[in-house]
Amino acid sequence: MPEPLLRVANLTKSFDSQLVLQQTSFTLYPGEVLALVGESGAGKSTLLNLLAGLTEPDGGEVWLNGEDVTDYARRLVPGHPAVKLVPQDYRLFPNVSLRENVAYALRAYATEYKTYRTAQLLELCGLLDVADRKPREVSGGEQQRTALARALAEKPALLLLDEPFSHLDALHRQTLRRTVLGLVRYEGVGCVLVTHDLLDALTAADRVGVLRDGQLLQLAPPAELLRDPADEYVKRLMESGVAVVEEVRKLLG
Repeated sequence: MPEPLLRVANLTKSFDSQLVLQQTSFTLYPGEVLALVGESGAGKSTLLNLLAGLTEPDGGEVWLNGEDVTDYARRLVPGHPAVKLVPQDYRLFPNVSLRENVAYALRAYATEYKTYRTAQLLELCGLLDVADRKPREVSGGEQQRTALARALAEKPALLLLDEPFSHLDALHRQTLRRTVLGLVRYEGVGCVLVTHDLLDALTAADRVGVLRDGQLLQLAPPAELLRDPADEYVKRLMESGVAVVEEVRKLLG
């Protein structure tokens, strides 16, 4: 077993005296996708911001490649350079092309490498045909893949995705899921994504964590969650996902 890329130990966070994350611990390995599911307010986005070094925890530790990165939120420019967070709104520059959006992340590099790496990511993300269009001229799925390519430009150790599939239709969701899995494997990064959609989590992740009221109730491969849920809440959540699959099967005949 390789050494963990990410080790989270007993993370705790409160806002206005309200506990939103409590004693959360887990590990993540290179090339692994971990999905976090749960209702609104369960603590998913708070956990992402803690991992990104944008929010300071009240307690606990975050270790990345053996380095304690817990205090990065206190720095002049919060955030760890080897951790990239892709937010729900993508935050692309609206008045330049997709190619320029990706290249901007590589502005500190030599021109030859910047050109090579930008073209490589555009190809890996299936964006070559629309690379010279502006964000408003392409689909939501293409905007999302551009944000993903930009986040991966400097080869981060850890990629964090906040509801990456939420604004996409079924076809684009499937395409983006394949893209995320392929890129994580190809680049060898670790990936943590949060989603409200159980099916997205079960089909995109190696392991799925169930959060409720700030507690990580269970973290396991999808098959184990379905076969051996830790408690009644996890069981009901998994059954809801199975019910959706069964309804789709009935519709398809």
